[in-house]
Amino acid sequence: MAVTIKDIAREAGVSIATVSKVINDKAHVAPGTREKVLRVMDKLSYAPNAAAANLARRSSKNVLYADRFYKGLPYENPHMFDIICGASHELSRKGYRLSLLNLDSCGKKPEEVFEEAILSRVADGIIVSSAFVTPHVERLMLRYDFPQICIGEPGFDTVLSWIDTNNTLSSDLAVEHLLSTGCRTLAFMGGRREDRIFMDRLRGFRSAMEKRGLELREEYITYNPPEVEAIARSAAALLELPQPPDGMICTNSLMAVGAVRAIREKGLAIPGDVSLVAFDDHPYSPMVSPQPTIIDIDLFSLGVHAGGLLLKKIRDPAMLVQTYTALPRLLLRGTTRP
Repeated sequence: MAVTIKDIAREAGVSIATVSKVINDKAHVAPGTREKVLRVMDKLSYAPNAAAANLARRSSKNVLYADRFYKGLPYENPHMFDIICGASHELSRKGYRLSLLNLDSCGKKPEEVFEEAILSRVADGIIVSSAFVTPHVERLMLRYDFPQICIGEPGFDTVLSWIDTNNTLSSDLAVEHLLSTGCRTLAFMGGRREDRIFMDRLRGFRSAMEKRGLELREEYITYNPPEVEAIARSAAALLELPQPPDGMICTNSLMAVGAVRAIREKGLAIPGDVSLVAFDDHPYSPMVSPQPTIIDIDLFSLGVHAGGLLLKKIRDPAMLVQTYTALPRLLLRGTTRP
């Protein structure tokens, strides 16, 4: 019976993935481990199947975008689709397709879905939301030497590659603008606690307030579902505080819709009594009157960069990329004073 890669792995006491890396001369194998595998291959007279090795190295010209996809998602997280469009644009320029990998299907754990996708060889690399990147997923990606780019900096020290927007800088820009127009009591209208983008922006808000020596009490921070009525009630509660805010920062344009409704129902003027800054121009800010002042982040550009960097990693899997991109810009409109 012919010796197989499984036999080599069992005899050497390593994984099949490690043997595959040695056969295909991939990186991320310790020199001692590589030597051990080669000795076992020689001992068992194992000759790699050239046709199979060539098939393993053949490019699929496909890249996966991994996240949860479900009904209503475009309204809850419009950021994602700007990133997907940017990545698809860049990949298609280089002859690649972008396919979606749903991590919200079949009742499987994300790491199981990742491993099945990697072993099926349906793609040459993956772009993945950092919300699903854990130390377990990191080990999986490294085990198979699979090219990847995380959207968002993972919440732990990692040797995986990632690209992110600087949400701390974005929140600092919002705080600086409101203070420059005369606001002194600021509130932050946020989303759910599991929303990574919101939590990053909230951390930036806290940092910006602390840097300026301004007090930030927890009652001036709200956590809201993506429902206008709930957001409006939350904003109304802020306006009923003993010292109501004269400046509000909304983590997205949907928050701005609910906040403006509450401000109007209280009979207050915008921006005379309450000024407002929102992140993200779309999809809801065109529905708001007056048009909200916006912290705009070009997430299409972020997707373009992610696609381009992943293609470089496909060519050189050992390359490490950890960077911020897509700098924010302030779009002055009618919800803040000149």
